[in-house]
Amino acid sequence: MIRPDGIFYGWVIVAVMWLVNFSTMATGNLSFGLFVIPMGVELGMSRSQLGWAVTDRRIAAGASSFIVGRLLDRYGPRVMIPVSGAIIGVALLAVSRADTPWQVIALFGVLGLTGLAAPQNIMTSVPVAKWFQRKRGMALALAVSGVGIGGVFFLPFTQMLLGSVGWRTTWVVMAVIFMAMSIPLSAIFLRRQPEDMGLEVDGRPTNQFPSGQAATAVPPAPEERSWTVREAFRTSTMWKLLLAFALAGVAQGGTSVHRIPYWIESGFDAQLVSFSFAGDAGGAATMALFAGWMADRVPIRIIAVGSFSGLALAMGFALIGRNEFFLFASGIIFGLSVGAGMIVHSYIFAAYFGRAFLGSIRGIVLPVMLISAGLGAPLVGYIYDSTGNYVSSWWMILTLNLIAALIISTATRPAPPMALAEPVVETAV
Repeated sequence: MIRPDGIFYGWVIVAVMWLVNFSTMATGNLSFGLFVIPMGVELGMSRSQLGWAVTDRRIAAGASSFIVGRLLDRYGPRVMIPVSGAIIGVALLAVSRADTPWQVIALFGVLGLTGLAAPQNIMTSVPVAKWFQRKRGMALALAVSGVGIGGVFFLPFTQMLLGSVGWRTTWVVMAVIFMAMSIPLSAIFLRRQPEDMGLEVDGRPTNQFPSGQAATAVPPAPEERSWTVREAFRTSTMWKLLLAFALAGVAQGGTSVHRIPYWIESGFDAQLVSFSFAGDAGGAATMALFAGWMADRVPIRIIAVGSFSGLALAMGFALIGRNEFFLFASGIIFGLSVGAGMIVHSYIFAAYFGRAFLGSIRGIVLPVMLISAGLGAPLVGYIYDSTGNYVSSWWMILTLNLIAALIISTATRPAPPMALAEPVVETAV
């Protein structure tokens, strides 16, 4: 039988990770575009330089992710998140005091090195995936929905602060909020994996079928085959995933800094744009929950195809839109697609390659995603600086997302290394 406190503790892990994900939106992951114009004017930073700040953050996260992943597998997030949270908080306070472009770029690199303030961070998703198998999709969905809901709150809140106290004080407020939310509960409640507490995945105690109770006990989920890092990277599926995520990374990196100034420079009020991007974040949170529920029921690659296709559609709306309908439609569709994508990134590697070496595998995969995304931001910045508009960039991003959707549609679950006579049946992964 399932021990209630085991199940309860798994959901405590999810709740803490939700709060940590919520707090990371205070670090400028989604709202940095609101800082582009005021910081650019005061510090004399070009769009490409501002893009390089985001790139430095992503590249630094990619460079450290292999170590972060291995540490997660070995030690878990209980110490790693509080330490990373403290470093990020100090770095944000330092950003508020920056007076040259190179200082901003260097400090954003520090943010990335921690692994916690980077998009698709593995520090909050890998531990959740290790605690659940039966309801992994829903558990991950609830945890990552904190990112979207955090965006709903922090986007208009950030713009309100920018308009009233300026960008420097805004970074100070964000630093304090982030540390208060991410550090204390993580240090108290987080654990590496259920086995460390005498439990098995899904909160099941190790003696799950006591004498006389086997007939009424809930049957365990089928044993999940865990691939080693070497085995995983010998599959064609892994390389298809890497290529698809790399192309989509360039596309999403290109939009991360530039979508907000694009709409503001198209004549829309900055506060209205912040509300539309709050709708973007709300769409991400909503779709993350739905996609998490779906991930336990349909092949995860189908959700991935929908995510990339939706991102292409959102950029199409941005290309043709010149009124509030297109502003909000593009933002909401983009957010819905990002929400599905958050589940895909968190779920697909655990579903295809198991739990045991998940941190190490994702620690190798993440640099590909982050470096490609990091290249997208300055690339679009250079195109803007040379052409004076974003039109050609948006067409490039739309095309990259469609190609990624095509590639990932063929990335089926790989057969085990010791291939059985009968093929693997693809169910909800």
